[in-house]
Amino acid sequence: MTNRFFPEKQINNARVARPVSGRVFVWLAVIAVAGTLLSSGFIISARQHFEAVSLGYQSEELRRQASQLDQKRRQLELEHARATSPVEIERRAGKIGLKRPVPEVRSDSQAKNIRRPALAAGDKKKR
Repeated sequence: MTNRFFPEKQINNARVARPVSGRVFVWLAVIAVAGTLLSSGFIISARQHFEAVSLGYQSEELRRQASQLDQKRRQLELEHARATSPVEIERRAGKIGLKRPVPEVRSDSQAKNIRRPALAAGDKKKR
């Protein structure tokens, strides 16, 4: 009993051949298709998310530009109102040497020589 486990004995480990069922390939194909569809869905969802984020940044930039342009428009309207005010026009005219016309006093003989447009027949009665 000295050699209890037989270490000198040769062990033959032959491969075990098992038959492969056709159902395994069908299940693998179904799992592969489902995985492909699922991963495609995630990819499409991620793409839409990133496009939405990008559009959000673009719309925010456009809003900022619109507010700047609106502010610029209000500033230009204010400048236009100042430049076209009668006081400003008179001040500028005085700078370049223009003066307000003085009304002339006309005598009665000069007033008779002024030609007035002819009045229609109905307008004479109103006078």
